[in-house]
Amino acid sequence: MAAAGRPARLGAILAGGASRRFGSDKALALHEGKPLIAHVADALLGQCDALVLCGRDWGGHVQVADRPAAGLGPMGGLCGALAHAAAHGFADVLVAPCDLLGVETAAGLLAPGPAVAEGQWLLGLWPAALAPRLEALLRREGAVSARRWIAEAGARARPVHGLRNINAPTDLP
Repeated sequence: MAAAGRPARLGAILAGGASRRFGSDKALALHEGKPLIAHVADALLGQCDALVLCGRDWGGHVQVADRPAAGLGPMGGLCGALAHAAAHGFADVLVAPCDLLGVETAAGLLAPGPAVAEGQWLLGLWPAALAPRLEALLRREGAVSARRWIAEAGARARPVHGLRNINAPTDLP
């Protein structure tokens, strides 16, 4: 159920990466006694009406497949989340990678979308209506960078302070 005064919002966690640089499954790395993915899930659920996972099965949450095909990186995951949102009546999608801490207030700082966090291009608020446009781009060009999609969609970069991207085990206390 949507919060008073706003349409329904879907949260989506990008969690399909191989964690090669990290050396183990980054999403399951512990921070303050719980997996990174759990921190992101809790933060998104505090701002969204439902949650999906892109790229993995975890915690009993709905898993969405990359669109239009597997192997398209984070934008394939985002496309799957946008298509799911559009098909299920959500107005927009707040998306975050599984290794980004500090996203508890992102929706309010990014609204209205399309918008992304400055310097953290995978944290974004995207209207579900953009699903066909992203799918068309991916069909035409294959895997594209987040910056390519941001430019295509005309998303604005906004400051979101307090974000902490975990790229290596040494980034965890």
